[in-house]
Amino acid sequence: MAGPASPQGARAPQAVARRITLWPRGLVGRVMFVLLVAVALVFVGSSVFYEEAETYTIDDAQLEQVGERLVIDARVLAATPTSQRMVLAAMLSTSDLTVDWRNQGQQGALKVEPPSLRKLHDRLAGTLPVLQGDALNLSGTIMGTADVRGTLRLPDGSYMGFLAPDILEPHHMRRGLVSAAILAGAVIGAAGMLVRALSMPLRALADVADTVGSGQWVPLADKGPREVRYLARAINAMQERINRLIADRTEALAAVSHDLRTPLARLRLRAGFLEDTNAQKEIEADVTEMEAMITGVLAYLSGEKDPEPARSVNVASILATRVDDDADQGRDVTYDGPDQAQAIVRPLALKRVVGNLIDNAVNYGGNAHVSLTLMEDALCIRVEDNGPGLPEAELDRVTTPFYRVEGSRSRSTGGLGLGLAIVSREVARGGGRFRLFNRLGGGLCAEIVLPRMP
Repeated sequence: MAGPASPQGARAPQAVARRITLWPRGLVGRVMFVLLVAVALVFVGSSVFYEEAETYTIDDAQLEQVGERLVIDARVLAATPTSQRMVLAAMLSTSDLTVDWRNQGQQGALKVEPPSLRKLHDRLAGTLPVLQGDALNLSGTIMGTADVRGTLRLPDGSYMGFLAPDILEPHHMRRGLVSAAILAGAVIGAAGMLVRALSMPLRALADVADTVGSGQWVPLADKGPREVRYLARAINAMQERINRLIADRTEALAAVSHDLRTPLARLRLRAGFLEDTNAQKEIEADVTEMEAMITGVLAYLSGEKDPEPARSVNVASILATRVDDDADQGRDVTYDGPDQAQAIVRPLALKRVVGNLIDNAVNYGGNAHVSLTLMEDALCIRVEDNGPGLPEAELDRVTTPFYRVEGSRSRSTGGLGLGLAIVSREVARGGGRFRLFNRLGGGLCAEIVLPRMP
């Protein structure tokens, strides 16, 4: 008989699931981690570059150190016999301070130290009495260079010449700026990569949020920081509720429309047996209007989840066919444009859009002129009429669902205020632009600009 499962074996998966990772789970924790990494980089970089910069830092303390060496070398030379001073001076010379010995005859007349070197003289002398006054002469230093040249008079009247090369070179400024630039660039680069990694889930959320309600939504992956995962789950749940509400509403409207069409058909049939001709016409007109209302509402709502794919079609053929059909019915509709105009569109949606614009133009303007213009990466469709046009204040409002201009509320023109709303929605869904404007010569123009290769 098998014994009971080991408690340690049961706790093993939990231990694996609860393992501590360096990468925080929350967004706040990850931002703090980025800041800590940046601070650590600054600290490490400062420590590394400090030693490098310290080598090249020249200040008053180093000038004072050069002055102390001059005093010591001068005392050593003064205590040495003159026959050995030149050899000793060569032995005392180093790469950062070269000295030589000169008697009065070799030195010659000293030049007067210029006032511009007085400040450098005081910095080099510091608190050393031997270097103060006219014993130290910097007349040999050339302004604009980094070398310090001069002579120091010894107690017996001879002179010690010296040269401190590159002591005035501002290494600390140049090297400091370069070090700071390298360090700042490294910190910015590392922080930028980490912040970019943090922002990628947020960009994915933004892309998915743009597709909510469009019928092209794809569930968002449940990954990233804890807050982003919570938001992704909320968006997925919201989209599922929206899809369910849209489906339920569409099914309900379809059922209602089906149930309404049956009594409307019976009512139309019974109206045909009426002896009163006027009453018969009025009832048939009411039935026709009710059927048009049902058809228009379903046409508008059915597009919210339109599965029709976009494909390459001849837009000119679609326009010409629709114009020919209207012309065969005796309507004043004309077409002007090329015979071929290939574009990637949704054919049924385009036919619905063009049909609505032509119907509006004929009903309210008396005629419709359809034109097609080809551009490099787009095509422009215009439907114009010779009617009275629209007030400027109404041009932006007529694309609102169920909105109708007051003058159009008549049974002769019909309409529910959904025609232009459908046009605006379908054009926007295809990545195009739709606008209405009054023509200069009178009438209204509806313009659609669609990309040829969306």
